[in-house]
Amino acid sequence: VASAVGGLLRSFSAIVDGAGDDAYLAGTRPYSVAGALFGVSALVDLSGNDVYRGDDGSIGAGCFGVGYLHDGGGRDLFEGRNLCEGAGAFGIGILRSAASPEAPPGQELQPDRGYDAGLLPVPGTGAIPVRADDNDTYLAARYAQGCASTFGLGLLVDDAGSDVYRAGGLYLHIPLLPNDFQSLSQGFSIGFRPRAAGGVGILLDEQGNDFYDAEVFAQGTSYWYSLGLLFDGGGNDRYLATQYAQGAGVHLSIGSLWDRGGDDHYVSKFGVTQGMAHDLSVALFREESGNDYYAVSDGQGIAITNSVALFVDEQGDDFYATLNGGQGSANYRRGFSGAGIFLDLEGSDRYPEDARGRDGTLWAGSDFAIGIDLDRDIEIPGEVVPEIVLTAADSARAVEELFETASLWEVGSAREKVRRARQALIAKGIEAVDYAAGLDPEAEYEDGEPLTTETDLVYRTVRELADAYPDSMAARILPRLRDPDEQVQKNVIRLLGELKRKEARAPLEAMLRDPKQDRHWNRILGALGDIGEPDSRPAVRPFLKSPQERRRIIALDALRSLRDTTAVPLMMPLLDDEIFTVRSAAMASIGSFKTAAVERVITRLEALRSAPARTGVSARPADRADGSGKPRRESRGSSAGAAPTSSRIALVRILGNIAGALKDADDPVSLRARAQVRDALLEELAPHPSDVPEDRAQAGARAAAVTGLYRLGGPEMRDRVRNRMLDEYDPLVKRTYAWEEARATKQEAANQD
Repeated sequence: VASAVGGLLRSFSAIVDGAGDDAYLAGTRPYSVAGALFGVSALVDLSGNDVYRGDDGSIGAGCFGVGYLHDGGGRDLFEGRNLCEGAGAFGIGILRSAASPEAPPGQELQPDRGYDAGLLPVPGTGAIPVRADDNDTYLAARYAQGCASTFGLGLLVDDAGSDVYRAGGLYLHIPLLPNDFQSLSQGFSIGFRPRAAGGVGILLDEQGNDFYDAEVFAQGTSYWYSLGLLFDGGGNDRYLATQYAQGAGVHLSIGSLWDRGGDDHYVSKFGVTQGMAHDLSVALFREESGNDYYAVSDGQGIAITNSVALFVDEQGDDFYATLNGGQGSANYRRGFSGAGIFLDLEGSDRYPEDARGRDGTLWAGSDFAIGIDLDRDIEIPGEVVPEIVLTAADSARAVEELFETASLWEVGSAREKVRRARQALIAKGIEAVDYAAGLDPEAEYEDGEPLTTETDLVYRTVRELADAYPDSMAARILPRLRDPDEQVQKNVIRLLGELKRKEARAPLEAMLRDPKQDRHWNRILGALGDIGEPDSRPAVRPFLKSPQERRRIIALDALRSLRDTTAVPLMMPLLDDEIFTVRSAAMASIGSFKTAAVERVITRLEALRSAPARTGVSARPADRADGSGKPRRESRGSSAGAAPTSSRIALVRILGNIAGALKDADDPVSLRARAQVRDALLEELAPHPSDVPEDRAQAGARAAAVTGLYRLGGPEMRDRVRNRMLDEYDPLVKRTYAWEEARATKQEAANQD
């Protein structure tokens, strides 16, 4: 029985469709939609966005027969159940999804200098047409998508597009993994153990950013005297599986996965996976190029029970994550060994801390296993930026035209023309400045004057002119600080700050005193910080008490930029702010003052040590107000008269950060401050009295002190911390110490090498 579509049954059945968006729906009828049972079936659809739905033995499947489905292009959906989508058992099943002869107009192609120089085997996704018109979706339960069994050939070929392959979701892998589904798909072949060998299952995907989603048995894998192959010709691909996948041979079989290029992700919960072979089998895994990510419990060139495994990653900066070991090993069974080979031939790579593998090294996983990571880095040629020489034609272009071109994305083939327009615009001088500032009386400004823009591309062009003519631009935009257009005000404030125009300080501070301008206060505070005039400090300080989270953060950052050390006492209460973003900003600002902040921080810390403990959320005074004169509400959970808890930890962390910054300083002021920091941190590690209850802040502060003391460095300091840890009982403090000690030991070994 052979059927090109449901309902038509005969030994030979064929249908050819020339064009159109078609739906081939067979319902629950098996061996339909180019499915064959003891016959030959062919379905050829030359173009269109089509839908193919069938049951078992459909969509290019052959069982004791030949089933062939050819789709000529378009965004297609293929949905079957078992033995479908290029599957053969005692027969041949082929599914071919071709691409349209020409890609439709799309994104501009980006140069791939590595490929053009012959250093990479395939171009990156952006260097070839993005074939969104050929994005196909393949859905099945199991035995699909290039799957074969005994005396069978299953082949799925997809020419182009970023495709989705999904297999699973119906049959649980009971009893071994009772909560995960079988897939047996995506370049997979299986025999009938122990009676019959399998066949050859192949999935070929030529290009595109593809997603391979499967669970147990999939993606270039085979079982019992079979051959399973998956080939991907390029693209940033994602391979997701559960077990027995991604180039794995299981029980006298050969499994292979070959990916030619792209930044790919390979993820599987369990092995046997990623170039791993089990029981007299062969596993081959080849990744030719790209910065790749590998994650699996165990895999990557591992051979168990007399197998051979070869894992090769030829190029790229790669990341290997294995829980139980990997990267080249083999064991003994039946009195002899297998062979495991792991090769990473280029790039800067990362391995688990406890793994044998390391970047640029050689290691032996066992008697007949080896791992090699070559200390080799291919340098991709950088972009060649041609020197721009302006011509008479450039000078003849109008300012409006030049400004429009200069505001385009500076990417791809537009790079040269954008840079040329920018230089020609600057060469126009004051004429261009007047246009950008909205003062050209002859300009039409069809899309609005530049200072009304909300896009960074246009603002970037204005900024380029401002950098070329800062005095002229500042003189023209300063009067527009009070412009009726709010967007103009935003851009003028930003521009004056970035240009660090000191003459803008007074009018900006006047706007801070004007409640009608409060919508701009955040931007003005940032601009005053950028300008950096110390005289602005008194105008900024009141905003530390603002009821607005964002405004408190910006005020802290502005005072840090203004180097206002006298504001440190005003910043201290914000270490106990109810919002963690403000607390973190206060820590960063206070810590940035380094030696100037040390004594104030230590004084505050000593006061907290002697104050009674508190358990509530920290509070801020209820009568604080910012420049608007608006009162500030009391924080939730406040507890009057009790010492803040979170600020103690923050103060210790600030001292720790200062310790790291002063580690190598040798001037008298820094040496004195460093000694003060050291003593304060050691005081935090003092044993806690057994008869006094301890809150979490005290343990957190001790953990922060451990980190700070390790930042000071030196064997003597490590010994002092080690002795203090002998009586430590808190798990957070003990874990922090173990982490810092391990890191220091590792750094010490690296320095010796």
